[in-house]
Amino acid sequence: MRQIIAALSVIVTVAIAPVWAGQFKEIGELEVHYNTLSTTFLTPEIAQQYDITRSGYRGLVNIAVLDTMQLGKPAIAAEVTGQVKNLVGNSRDLDFTEIREGDAIYYIATFAADDEETYRFHIDLNAEGNRNASFDYNYTFYVDAP
Repeated sequence: MRQIIAALSVIVTVAIAPVWAGQFKEIGELEVHYNTLSTTFLTPEIAQQYDITRSGYRGLVNIAVLDTMQLGKPAIAAEVTGQVKNLVGNSRDLDFTEIREGDAIYYIATFAADDEETYRFHIDLNAEGNRNASFDYNYTFYVDAP
């Protein structure tokens, strides 16, 4: 189990590391990193372990919350909820799952997606210490076809 979580962490980190440099929001004492990508970036083994459907038509949202008031900005636990809405207003709730690997804490959720569709994400979180934050971002999804 530990190897699978480590592999997922590596896959998600490798897939999003170049993008994360600019994809975060500073909200009060929190630094919230976020990214969205196709579930095809996951290996079949990792997808099966976490019951994630690998498909060019499924997106994965990844959220990490850091505490800027602590030395080194460690990851902290949070209750993460959210919604995804397409341009015509169809909205779906995101069901986040917490993943912990060492000091890292990630929250992931999947959603059905269409090619070249722009989605608006609304994320709410309640972090340790009863610190609340909300933010929105847009993402245009492109089907990852072989």
